[in-house]
Amino acid sequence: MKPISIILDTDIGDDVDDALALAIALNSPEIDLRGVTTVFRDAPRRALLAEQILWLFNRNVPIHAGCSKPLLLSWDDLPGGANLGRQFEALDASLQYEETQHAIDFIIETAQNFDAENPLTICPIGPLTNIALLLAKAPEIIPKIRIVLMGGWWSEPNAEWNVRCDPEAAAMVFKSGAHITMVGIDVTKKCVLSEAQVEQFQEAGTPRAQFLYDLIKLWNHKVTLHDPLTLLTLFDDCVQFETKPIEVELCGEKRGCTVEKEGALPCRAAVDVDADRAVNLFMERVLK
Repeated sequence: MKPISIILDTDIGDDVDDALALAIALNSPEIDLRGVTTVFRDAPRRALLAEQILWLFNRNVPIHAGCSKPLLLSWDDLPGGANLGRQFEALDASLQYEETQHAIDFIIETAQNFDAENPLTICPIGPLTNIALLLAKAPEIIPKIRIVLMGGWWSEPNAEWNVRCDPEAAAMVFKSGAHITMVGIDVTKKCVLSEAQVEQFQEAGTPRAQFLYDLIKLWNHKVTLHDPLTLLTLFDDCVQFETKPIEVELCGEKRGCTVEKEGALPCRAAVDVDADRAVNLFMERVLK
């Protein structure tokens, strides 16, 4: 089977699952990673962390920083957390990002080489700021792409982190008419690594596994495979999907919620997962 061409759009640097998702993309022959783009808060610093992982995997893949600030939210309005940017501690503080091309322009340029029969898969695993702006800037690429994102929470009236950090961007993406697959937290939260599985990273004895282990320890929480599961769905049937009309609420108590609403555009939404199969496949791929 021909590998799936993807661009990974990530807020790597907070929860460790972004780094683990990147490792899956790099270690899966079914995936042709065309580029990595970063988003949210310090996008350039996030690009440096992605670059370090690429170096450890001995891969030369383009990396481009995108938007650090959401579309409308002020810095003071952004959700907070004790571990935001914690994984940057694994980087040399003297490293500086050298900008060559903005993430949005890179994605648009790359998408021009694809078509409806052979679309480029964009995998956003962070807030959707970059994706909303590229669709607004170049709506003509919509037939050339499909979006497989980690985000949302359709089964309960809760605002999932990636959507909550830029609800306006998420609303634009879900209303864009693009082909969207949503792997929401109501499914991803079922995939959690045991302590024994975490220790296998250190026991692997390789520089890249050790670096991922160090990032896990900086995270200092249970490792839930939110973003890695999204990447696994590209080539494995561990997740079940149903078509649902999904819309992002922008007002009231449900602001940031992804809700089923009559008349909303259809979305391919994750509804269940074979968690054991997904976790075992993850461990097999990320440590090989």
